[in-house]
Amino acid sequence: MPSLSKFKRWLKKRVLLSKGRGLLRLSEPVEIRMPVHLTARGLIRIGKGTSLGDKGAPRIGDGAITLQTRNTKAEICIGSGCAFSNNITIVATDSITIGDLCLIGDQVMIMDSDFHRLNPKERAQPAEPMAVRIGNNVWLGSRVMVLKGATIGDNSVVAAGAIVVSEVPPNTLVAGIPARIIRTLD
Repeated sequence: MPSLSKFKRWLKKRVLLSKGRGLLRLSEPVEIRMPVHLTARGLIRIGKGTSLGDKGAPRIGDGAITLQTRNTKAEICIGSGCAFSNNITIVATDSITIGDLCLIGDQVMIMDSDFHRLNPKERAQPAEPMAVRIGNNVWLGSRVMVLKGATIGDNSVVAAGAIVVSEVPPNTLVAGIPARIIRTLD
């Protein structure tokens, strides 16, 4: 097993873009198989045994994974043993938590804010964020979107192309726009 200092030097070569004064905390080992674009003004924490990118999965361009904490209070916390595919975007202005052993498909987007208000007269003002919580052993299929305030319970599956805007109970398969319960999983 390489030392932590060697791992950090190797990581610096793989991270394409790193802006901000936030914190990146990695539990060794974390496998980085695709470029990672970081904007860390807050905290980004990645658990032990998580892999970012998959060389065999579909890619657009370089297949980069984008992780952004847009202010000093924002947090992205990714659990241990997760597997991320390619072209994934996670943007937090408040808090996004992903549990342990999650599978995240290609082109998934997870955001805890609309970033702008809906009212045309207030559109230039920032929207209120709402935390996103994804439980343990969750599978997000390709092109899933998880939007502000969504909660996905343990052991659930979100079918490809679904948009999650509310609560998904544990042990549930959901699909569609917006995501609706298809069935309970044993």
